[in-house]
Amino acid sequence: MDARHAGTGAAAGRLRPGTRTGATAGAVDHAAEGRAAGHAATPHRIDAGARRGPAPLPPDPAASEPPPELQALAMPPALAVSDAVGEWTPGIEWPLSTELEYKLTGDFRGAIHGDARVQWLRDGAHYQVHLEAWIGPKIAPLMSRRMSSDGDITPLGLAPKRFDEVTGGLAGGKRQTTMLFDLGGVRLADGRREPVPDGTQDAASQFVQFTWLFLTGRQAAQGDVLIQQPLALPRHVHLWRYKIRDLEDVATPLGTIPAWHVDSDMSDTRGDMQAEFWLAPSLQYLPVRVRIWQNRPQDPRTHIDLVLKAPPKQAQAPAAPASAAGP
Repeated sequence: MDARHAGTGAAAGRLRPGTRTGATAGAVDHAAEGRAAGHAATPHRIDAGARRGPAPLPPDPAASEPPPELQALAMPPALAVSDAVGEWTPGIEWPLSTELEYKLTGDFRGAIHGDARVQWLRDGAHYQVHLEAWIGPKIAPLMSRRMSSDGDITPLGLAPKRFDEVTGGLAGGKRQTTMLFDLGGVRLADGRREPVPDGTQDAASQFVQFTWLFLTGRQAAQGDVLIQQPLALPRHVHLWRYKIRDLEDVATPLGTIPAWHVDSDMSDTRGDMQAEFWLAPSLQYLPVRVRIWQNRPQDPRTHIDLVLKAPPKQAQAPAAPASAAGP
């Protein structure tokens, strides 16, 4: 499997709401559509799987009891936290393949309504993240946007290899931008190559990277903490600043879910959009709310707000191997 080819379409199969253990892992088939310069897109098959690590990690004391339909996705009792090099396979410190559905509201020259979906797909040390949002009916949306990240899972977090962003809908023509990452750099949408430090994320992978940082305890869950995250966006590379505000109650159709509010803390984004998100300790620090906006003096109200509307669908963990029968 060539991690350089990120897909722009994915379908989750055998992903079950609120399940974590079972006899087989859920399989996800993914057909890649985007093309990199000189590289034809090829189909991927993402099989969810995980290894239980030996190092226990206590739950966040701020986490409260989730709604009954979400309790199966509470933090697992043991998490592998390893920075070993050489032979290494990511364990259950990374969530299994997961699909999240959101209700979309916001403002773009008036109130807008729609839906959104986030898919996190993993196959060993290869990952894909897809964030898709549309305004109006999905079959014929007024506007739509899809962001896809494809890359590797490493002991130090996600390492994107390719990012695609596709916009379309009845209100405008289809447009696609692509970024390609290489060792120490990224080729932006206009062809410029910019150097990037280790740990750089893209607009889609950053959400899962933060989930991993909180889930493993690499990032303390506490308020008034500043986080600096290198971020490669289609037009610029930033050292982005986020601030953990507080543990807040997020009202969702599933009930009230406490989540840590991680807010953009940038004064100069050079025209790039900003995001803030709420990560729920009771749901493996998955985002239960995401708000994206762009500072435009001529239209300061423009934004979209995504709120979790259904129980997450998560692949089953593989069953533990049966003990060998005695003589």
